[in-house]
Amino acid sequence: MSLSGGWGQGEDEEEVVWQLARVLKTRAWLVGGRDDAVIEAVYRHRSALREVLAAVGCVLVVEPDLVRVYNPAPPLSARLPEGDSPKGVWFWLTVSALESLPVKVRLGQVAAAARAAAAEIELSVTQSRAELAALAAGLRRLCACGVLEELEGRVEALLDGEDDPPVLLRVHHTRLLCVLPRDVPVDEWGQWAIDPAEDPAGWLAGLVRPVDAGIRVCAMLVDQAVVHACDLGEDELQWLSDKVATDGAAVARSFGLALEHRLEGAAFVMPQETYEEQVMGPFRFPGRSRSSAGTVRHAALLLIDVLSAEGERGGTGAPGPGWCGAPKSWVVGRLGEMAGRHAWWSKDLRSDLPRLAEDVRQVLEPEADLLRVVGGYEDWWWLSPAGARWTVLPEEQPVPAVPGTGVREAGR
Repeated sequence: MSLSGGWGQGEDEEEVVWQLARVLKTRAWLVGGRDDAVIEAVYRHRSALREVLAAVGCVLVVEPDLVRVYNPAPPLSARLPEGDSPKGVWFWLTVSALESLPVKVRLGQVAAAARAAAAEIELSVTQSRAELAALAAGLRRLCACGVLEELEGRVEALLDGEDDPPVLLRVHHTRLLCVLPRDVPVDEWGQWAIDPAEDPAGWLAGLVRPVDAGIRVCAMLVDQAVVHACDLGEDELQWLSDKVATDGAAVARSFGLALEHRLEGAAFVMPQETYEEQVMGPFRFPGRSRSSAGTVRHAALLLIDVLSAEGERGGTGAPGPGWCGAPKSWVVGRLGEMAGRHAWWSKDLRSDLPRLAEDVRQVLEPEADLLRVVGGYEDWWWLSPAGARWTVLPEEQPVPAVPGTGVREAGR
């Protein structure tokens, strides 16, 4: 069901609740004037929705013109991106600057205030293309949250390099408080006890998480395509063994999903008949276009096939039982063989195999969580046992997309 009208009219209440729960897990912000029909439906079913979301560690706030879902802290096994995140830095700099700005403000004023905030923390301001893109991305994110509203023009005009582009914004100051995460440890002066920019791993470890192991595991199941047993703590593994078949299955049903449980882990899977809804997540795997993206995703599927068949199973570097691995040089070599057989693949990628390998890694590792790369004398690529869910169509044809959610959509 879309985010437009028609919510809950003549439909089964249980079905409406799980449809709304899916939307709220995908979009943590619903704002008045844009999502009025969904906000009204959430208000009608708010008691049931709070119960469903609490089972996965979420807090639901419902106001007349705003619905906000606070998600639990990422699991301790969450993998942090390498290096600095300029998008994240400029997002928070902009948030800090908006509080002192008027309700109606020009884009140039917002950019200048964010740069002044950067100077206060001694962050170098270059106004380079990359910096402007990071600032624009933060502004776009604030527009999506309803904190900023574009009255005239678009925030992307910042990329044109003008000091004061003709863009007028509205600042919803009361929504700024909803941007801050909950349960973040603070010191006696109300500042974050650990600076996420200086110590991201320490900041992540210090976040407050649900005490109940079942809630933590269910939070992972509803947010991740696959929950691998090798990533879980002792109490979480015990819950997965003893209660996922009953309590976990009940949580899956409350979202209109089905539980799959194996020795290596578990997943909440979208039933075939719900694929067309596309309301549970933005990532589609495999994909079908004959573009560079189509090349990468087809190559990713073929690599799953060869790693499953020929990779070393287990071993001292494996993340857990059942993972299949191979050195990076072997992976690049096999991708080269595939490139020779598929003339429709992107010419640029066929002639730059290291780049193709890196693009495949980006699909399989951070997005699909089907791959773990372990460093050493040579990087080893380890494929999750969950990769066996995918079959490859005849190699002469590109793989068609199956609409739905994440990597849970195309299992065999």
